Amino acid sequence: MIALARFADNHRSIGIDSFMGDDVVRAWMVRAGANGEREDASLGEGLTIAGWSELGDLTHCLSWDALRAEIAKAYPRESPRVLNNWQGQLWRFRSVLVPGDLVVLPLKDGNVAIGYLTGDYQYRADAAPGLRHVRSVKWSRKDVPRSEIRADLRATLGSLLTVSELRRFDAASRLAALADGKPDLGNPDAPEDLRLLDGAAALAEKVAEASKDQPVELTVRDFLSIWDAVSRSSKAVTAIRKDLAEFGLSTVPPFTEVPIDRTIRVIPIGQAPEAERQSLGQETGDLELENVEPDDPGPEILDIQDVPTDDVSGAESDSEEEQDGGETEAPRAAPVVVTVGRLPSARSELKSVRLSDPLTRAVELMSEHSFDQLPVLDDDGHLRGSITWREIGATNRPANAVVKDAAVLKVRAVRTDEPMVDCLADVADHGCVFVVNPDGTLSGIVTGHDLAHRFEEELRPYALLEELERRLRRALAAALRRIKETTGEYGLPGDPAKIQKLATTGMNFIDYVKLLERPEVWEATGWQFPQQSFTERMDRVRTIRNMTMHFHELDDDRASAVEEIRIALKMLKTVQPQV
Repeated sequence: MIALARFADNHRSIGIDSFMGDDVVRAWMVRAGANGEREDASLGEGLTIAGWSELGDLTHCLSWDALRAEIAKAYPRESPRVLNNWQGQLWRFRSVLVPGDLVVLPLKDGNVAIGYLTGDYQYRADAAPGLRHVRSVKWSRKDVPRSEIRADLRATLGSLLTVSELRRFDAASRLAALADGKPDLGNPDAPEDLRLLDGAAALAEKVAEASKDQPVELTVRDFLSIWDAVSRSSKAVTAIRKDLAEFGLSTVPPFTEVPIDRTIRVIPIGQAPEAERQSLGQETGDLELENVEPDDPGPEILDIQDVPTDDVSGAESDSEEEQDGGETEAPRAAPVVVTVGRLPSARSELKSVRLSDPLTRAVELMSEHSFDQLPVLDDDGHLRGSITWREIGATNRPANAVVKDAAVLKVRAVRTDEPMVDCLADVADHGCVFVVNPDGTLSGIVTGHDLAHRFEEELRPYALLEELERRLRRALAAALRRIKETTGEYGLPGDPAKIQKLATTGMNFIDYVKLLERPEVWEATGWQFPQQSFTERMDRVRTIRNMTMHFHELDDDRASAVEEIRIALKMLKTVQPQV
């Protein structure tokens, strides 16, 4: 059995020359900082440099966990999600790259340098901060114009990660050709439609160019349109998260957790911390980031003898059901948790008072707005409790008393990224619960009315669909019985088993639609609707029904989806009032 580590050692023993040309194993892009601050040292000293100036020697970090401990110790104020991202990049730089691999360095002047890795990881304790984590490189070309690189390969260089692998479109062999002074002939197997890659690359480019004072901000709806998506379906979210991870981006607040017309900010999380703080102006521990899985989940241990020769993971099923055109079960997506932040009230602007405010200010606000209580914040905007009429009335205070002189109650608060069901007990016990962002600042409030309204929204599509499907199944079963009474058979050769299934347990919804498309079945229903438009309506309901299986994928257009089901059900009730 050959593990990847031993496989890498074999590469080192063979020597760099055997990797130049067609035998290149992998290609990597290692950036020289947001403003190219490591560029001169990289080209002048024959190095590729990772940055991370506050991080010490990683030579002893022989395991994934050991590396994580060092990063967390050096950057205690960073978000765990950012630390995950950096951990993946640094593990690649420290342990995955091997001599003979290609290294690509985008330059400030718009050109690209390409070379071959010649040495293992080194820590230069005497070097200037930011120039200590290095690996040696033999640069083949330092002046490759971007115009010589075809658009598909050029787009892969848009990642804001400091260390990233270039995998798409046969990148390694094409970059090797450029390193040898040959033209980039392109990838004959590349798909013609590169809109998704171009869109994500263009977004990363805008984020890289944005200043701290004018970050990239857009609504969730416009954000989704970059991927040609109109809603946050499982498929769309998976594709977007994959591209965000690849290009070193995240959103604040998470694009999955706010209404579709809410404005979000797109930020870089994949750059080394020097560039990160320069662009964000704050440490990421204070930010509520999109939960993007790290691009590299950990050390690769690959038993080459166990790798199958044929990839059967994406094989087409040839079941009789699918050959007949039946609807197959939707693939099971990873469970999507509905968080507190999905509730509109959890992200509403609340009237509040500070601990240092005059107590008369609390009296004024509560009287003006008929409030029973007010959230109390400290000078940094963090929730510290609440104040009610009871505390105000019970306080023997001077005229110049401030809010902190009253007995401020400690309140139960939930975070925006916690599951919504976790706050049910507190709302039931206290009538409401305050909501805070991950950094402790006040975000909103959730009441029993908010939860009841949300659950009513969630259950309504299911209730309508259940009644609609029951009426549709009974109506079609009756129509098929009429056909048999007239012709002596169901009139549907080859599928009596499906007819029996329809009459007893029901069929997949697409089977109902296909039956409605058959002239003899439609005639047997006796319905006085235009057949084509009614069938098309039921097919739209089928799509909505499939979306409801993923719990909250209707959020982006819930009202119109529910209305579509309601109209279809009303039409069925018109022709079947007794069902």
